[in-house]
Amino acid sequence: METGQQAVSGIRVLIVDDHQVVRRGLRAYLSLEADIEVVGEAQDGESAVAEFVRTRPDVTLLDLHMAPVDGVEALQRIRRDDKQARVIILTSFIDVSHVMPAIEAGASGYLLKTSDPEELVGAIRGVFAGRATYDAEAMRAMAKGMRERATISTLTEREMDVLRLLARGKSNQEIADELFIGLKTVKTHVSNILAKLAVADRTQAAVYALTHGLGDM
Repeated sequence: METGQQAVSGIRVLIVDDHQVVRRGLRAYLSLEADIEVVGEAQDGESAVAEFVRTRPDVTLLDLHMAPVDGVEALQRIRRDDKQARVIILTSFIDVSHVMPAIEAGASGYLLKTSDPEELVGAIRGVFAGRATYDAEAMRAMAKGMRERATISTLTEREMDVLRLLARGKSNQEIADELFIGLKTVKTHVSNILAKLAVADRTQAAVYALTHGLGDM
């Protein structure tokens, strides 16, 4: 390292929860991780958006049930400001009525507050690296929510290849390189996948693939 060069900072995390004890507990635990830095806290959805804009975190931990602005609305507003925002929902609710709106709003992860601390840290690192991370119960809820509106049988063999790589967090360029096809072709395949699966973006497509066991194939 050259003289005067600063060390690379860790994964910058914003914590959003309406209970101070939860925020303090998360901050205390995450501070033990050398590669994670808590850069801010917020107690509701309104302040979460403001704090996100102020701190520009790499990963946001976001509760769902908050007033007057809840987690889903905050997530929608954060994603409107930054379409690449990485947000992990950290909540006590695992039913379809909570999981699906969060995923449709663009959540990169969904974990229960009862998750092991090591699982949360792993999720932060995974989401930061571009991998969607979801609790097993959340995956089942997503599968149930998607079952009636999407069918994998409509995808071509090449679209299936692209979908598997999407589920592994690959970028369009990485997919193009791995499949030996052009970048424009990859973009076309991705657009077709989103349309056929009736999902809004790459994250939702990846969730669909993971819930159907395609991520490790």
